This record gives sequence, C-alpha cells and structure tokens, in this order.
Amino acid sequence: MTSTLRCFRLMESLAREPYELTLAEICAEHDLPKGSAHRLMSTLVESGFVEQDSGTKRYRLAGKALWMGGAYLRHSTLYRVAFPVVQDLSKRVDGMVHLGAWDHESVLYLHTVGPPSALYLFADTGERRPLHATGLGKAMLAFRPESDLESVFSRPVEAYTEKTITSIEAMREELERIRAEGYAFDDEEGVAGLRCVAAPIWDRSGAACGAISASAAAEEVVGARRAELGAIIREGALRVSVQMGFRPKTTNLASLLGKSR
Repeated sequence: MTSTLRCFRLMESLAREPYELTLAEICAEHDLPKGSAHRLMSTLVESGFVEQDSGTKRYRLAGKALWMGGAYLRHSTLYRVAFPVVQDLSKRVDGMVHLGAWDHESVLYLHTVGPPSALYLFADTGERRPLHATGLGKAMLAFRPESDLESVFSRPVEAYTEKTITSIEAMREELERIRAEGYAFDDEEGVAGLRCVAAPIWDRSGAACGAISASAAAEEVVGARRAELGAIIREGALRVSVQMGFRPKTTNLASLLGKSR
C-alpha cells in the first residue's frame, strides 16, 4: 500500500466516530509502526487536512477537509436541482425531509431540512447509511438492476433493529411492494421509533441515482398519513427527476412509479 493511499485510509478513520484519535490508536487500527504513523500524520497536518489538539495530542480532521468535501456538493447536479424542492417538501409535510444519493452501496446524505423540534431525526450532510435499512436506500434499490441488490447482500448485513430486513429473499419481496406502491416505507428498520417514506430520483439515463424521504416519529406515520406522505414525496422526487433530464413515458404519476424498470 502506498503512502498516499495510507494517508487516505487515515483520513477515513478520522471521519468516523469518535472523530479524533491518538497516535497509539492510529497505530493499533492500521497496524503501523509508531514512526511510520507519525510521518504520515505529520504529512496530513502539513497539508492542512488534519490538525492535532495541542492539549490532548489527538488528531482530527481540519476545516480544509470540509472545504474539499464541499466541492462534491458544489459540483452535484442532484444537490443543486433538489435543494429548493426539498425545502418546499419540508413545508408541505411539516416535518423532516432528506435528500440522499447512491454512493458505493450506501446512501450518502446530501441535505436535510426540517423544524427544530425534529432535530433528533436529523442526518448530517456527508453521513452515510446502509441501503437495506433506510427508506432512501430501499427506494433506490427497487429501481436499480438486480446485480446491485445481489452485491449488497453478498455479505451479511447488519440488523439495526428487530425489523431490519437481513435476507435477500425478504428484500426482493419488499422491493416488489415498493414498485407496486411507488414509494418505500421504512418501518423502524434503521432506528427504533422512526418511520419514513421515500421515493426514487431518476437521472437522464433512467437510473435511480438518488431519493427523497420524509421521516417522523413512528406513531405519526400510520394509516392515511403514510399514504399522504407517500404521494407528496413521490411528486417531489419526480419533479427533481424531470429537472435531471429524466423523461417519463407517461404523465400518470402512480403508473410511472408503480412500474418496475
């Protein structure tokens, strides 16, 4: 492994909780001699992407890392197109709305907006969550090739709650329901006490490249409210898809989202 690649691996470690590490912890996690780890971290500090606390001596990502990561959003057509739609949807559903993108077999959160009272539902920009345990992820999986589903389940997936779907057979049945209803439903599968509905965003090629979801406390997403949220989120996701260059073959929204690609 080259020194450059090792530096990237070290930065990835600092991007995960607890978001700061001592030199000893870095050595243990990456199986590095102390001298090698120190040289690599010194390089990252010199580059401005990492800083070291003068008191605790722990390393953490610096502001420059955020600046570089922000370039992804500044260049993202999905983010620019969906931003005003997500703002509008949050007002319409009177709750928390998320925008996510497909990113290496995970959901990459690009934007979250909602009332301050719903802060516990918030997802930070840049946060990554599993496809199989999120409404956003399932909405995309339902309209992507079977090979993507097989890749996700090619290794054991984590059960985050007792309701998390952990078998590919059960997920196939779930995706059939999503294609029939036109939206995904996360029934406390990622976080106990949290439900959400989500719909896919298609790009110019017709691929499900992202999704939009609305989340709320489980007791708030039941019966007619679930269907109401589903209709609102489907309509918003289609608005974004059309602006992304997607051209549906029908003007009937329910028919469009109820059809398997």
